[in-house]
Amino acid sequence: MPFTPFHFGPGLLFKALAPTRFSFASYAAAQVVIDVESGYYLLTQQSPVHRSLHTFVIGGLAGAAVGVVGGWIGRRILPRVAQDQRAAVAAELAGTSTLLGGVSGGLTHALLDGTMHYDMHPFRPLTAANPLLGLLSLDALHLLCVLTGAVGILLLCRPRIWRRSPKG
Repeated sequence: MPFTPFHFGPGLLFKALAPTRFSFASYAAAQVVIDVESGYYLLTQQSPVHRSLHTFVIGGLAGAAVGVVGGWIGRRILPRVAQDQRAAVAAELAGTSTLLGGVSGGLTHALLDGTMHYDMHPFRPLTAANPLLGLLSLDALHLLCVLTGAVGILLLCRPRIWRRSPKG
């Protein structure tokens, strides 16, 4: 799934379940960073397309690096944010939330892609086997990603909907 929005669905659900402890921005950035690897190999017509970044170990470390960079950016941006916006920005760019978002992005990328790409070895360096391959059909995987995203959006919007509803 190079450069696909399907990967964002689980991240939206994670954000809804832990809104102040999870950075969706870092999660999404980790997804994109990891797919840059596939994009490069696709553009240069090299095989395999999914290499080191598409493993749990290296993908998780890449996600952690994205999280650290996100936290660094957050520390520079937060003092400039208006007071009434500070809590929302801090929830997205605080060091612990960016780290959790980045690592989650790196790990879920290997998990999601591992179920569908034959050239994936998500458990390297432990094994070249891919027991995830074929666990879900492509349609089921896409549906899972869309449903987790839809549930995440609904949960994230719920407080706003409740506040606007008439009392009585």
